[in-house]
Amino acid sequence: MTDHKRIYRIFQMIARLRGPMGLCKKTIAEDFEVSERTIERYLQLLKDIGFEITKHKERFKLVSHNDSRHLPDDLVAFTVEEAAAVRDVMVNTDLSGHLQKSILDKLYALTDMDEMAETLYNITTSKNISEIRKAIKAKQSIWLKNYESVNSSTIKDRLVEPFRFFDYYNYLLAYEVESQMVKQYKTGRIETVKATDKSWQYQDKHHYTSIDIFGMGGDQQIPIRLQLGLRAKRLLIEEHPGATTFIRKSGQDYIFEAPVNSLEGVSRFVAGLMDDITIEQPEALKTHIEKKVKNFLLRH
Repeated sequence: MTDHKRIYRIFQMIARLRGPMGLCKKTIAEDFEVSERTIERYLQLLKDIGFEITKHKERFKLVSHNDSRHLPDDLVAFTVEEAAAVRDVMVNTDLSGHLQKSILDKLYALTDMDEMAETLYNITTSKNISEIRKAIKAKQSIWLKNYESVNSSTIKDRLVEPFRFFDYYNYLLAYEVESQMVKQYKTGRIETVKATDKSWQYQDKHHYTSIDIFGMGGDQQIPIRLQLGLRAKRLLIEEHPGATTFIRKSGQDYIFEAPVNSLEGVSRFVAGLMDDITIEQPEALKTHIEKKVKNFLLRH
């Protein structure tokens, strides 16, 4: 795992630490697909640079200091030194294009270094996105160099015919020549993009696919119905905002009912909150989680 994803994880951690429920080390480790030890190092890093973090049972939270000692300008604006420190970390990251652009524009607009925002933005993920957009417009295939696949646990080059972006350029839909399938690619996991100058050969096989609430792509639709306690409901909305419209009140609890493309994404969420979630359907989700738990116990 490279250092390029650290800043994205740190920003997500800060957002969750500021939330009313804070964050659970185990859950966020699973979301980031890293070890709990890695999350401990991130938490220590935040403490080292001045964040005050408390722990209650298994959840960590940022301490809020809403008192008169801090003027609004002190809370919003960065000093040149603070901006430089953040800049030095962000310059080598793969933070998703639209998010990084937004952060850098706001960050440098509040400092004396605003002229650097566009330069820094252009030297990261946006380079790859720009090359992919050119290929889509020209209807040409490209190489995704050293693409990190979570599903297959591989890092390799992939020859693809790209044809559509999703979710503000977070995801790319492309036809992979080797597997002869349309696949979803996370733009932040592409190291570099190499043009081929070869026209599409399989345009008739290009078809759109959807991305579910948990970030999983696919063509099948699996109906999911979960009974959530208050804690699970809040965390679901915090971690997956798109779930909001699929949640309804039911007595003292909540019902989450939505289609998903794969059991993998929803199972990771359920496994982290098993004491606060009841699976009402499908039975396949229960079996899927049961197999994962058994495999985990066998490995240990």
